Amino acid sequence: MFSIQITEENLEEEVLQEKDIDVHFHHQPAFFPPVWHTNNFFSVQIMLDGEFTGFVADQKIPMRKGNICIVAPEARHALSCFSEGNLLCLLIRRSTFEKAFLGVLQDKESILADFFSRILYGLNPHPFLFFPCEWDPALMEVLKNAYLESLRCDEFRNRMVNSLVDQFFIMLLRNHGSDVVFGNISIRKSENLLAIMKYIQDHYTTVTLKELADLFNYSERQVQRILKTYMGLSFTEIIQNAKMKEAARLLLGSNYPISKIADVLGYNNQGNFRDIFRKTYGQSPTEYRNTRGREQKNIQPGISAAEKDEI
Repeated sequence: MFSIQITEENLEEEVLQEKDIDVHFHHQPAFFPPVWHTNNFFSVQIMLDGEFTGFVADQKIPMRKGNICIVAPEARHALSCFSEGNLLCLLIRRSTFEKAFLGVLQDKESILADFFSRILYGLNPHPFLFFPCEWDPALMEVLKNAYLESLRCDEFRNRMVNSLVDQFFIMLLRNHGSDVVFGNISIRKSENLLAIMKYIQDHYTTVTLKELADLFNYSERQVQRILKTYMGLSFTEIIQNAKMKEAARLLLGSNYPISKIADVLGYNNQGNFRDIFRKTYGQSPTEYRNTRGREQKNIQPGISAAEKDEI
């Protein structure tokens, strides 16, 4: 079993001992006073039984069976338990977490990925995600399998554990994504925030600021303030970023003509679409497809993308 000596200093990834292992399992001892520290890696705290109390900055987090808390790197935090309790910590390298958790959302749910990234990496004084979910047998079965794999000593161990951790995060987001609490925000307000981000994600090609304000019973000015506070961007900037990311994905993952991509993303004026794309990526859509397409070899055989654009 992997264990570390918690200190007041920042714990670097070097404490994760085995260099070729990305995810380490650490049982937090019970009857343990809180000792403040920071990590240079992600800590995913999973309450298996009993009760623990977590702290991130000045925020107190009571944890019960089934609860899950994700603490970002560099966040000052502590755990304490003065009764019987069983808490498992997954200590995960940054690159592995980003691929397993944020990577699940990156392509098709880029707005949510940006939102979670800002909570974990931005200037938020409480950089953590808390899932106050009940015990989930299916989720915990995946966790158990990952732990058992971590005990093996063969060449496939790391890849198998990483694969199961990917599955764990997919199931966590699928089954409990709507329950997540952000930092010191109340559960109800967190639900509203997530609902707003989810609605924008699902309707970014057509949604208007007025529609969003009416749907969630806010004024347009309030919606703008909420988005600026938690995303650091205006409504227009969020929509434009999402459209440009999807445009880039379609350019490399399909043979759609530029005109069709512009239409799919809600641009009636192709010239406007091309101008915004060039401003975002420094290339025209055709140049981006040709240069990146050759690099990634994603374009299907047949008529070239550039030729289709000429039709």
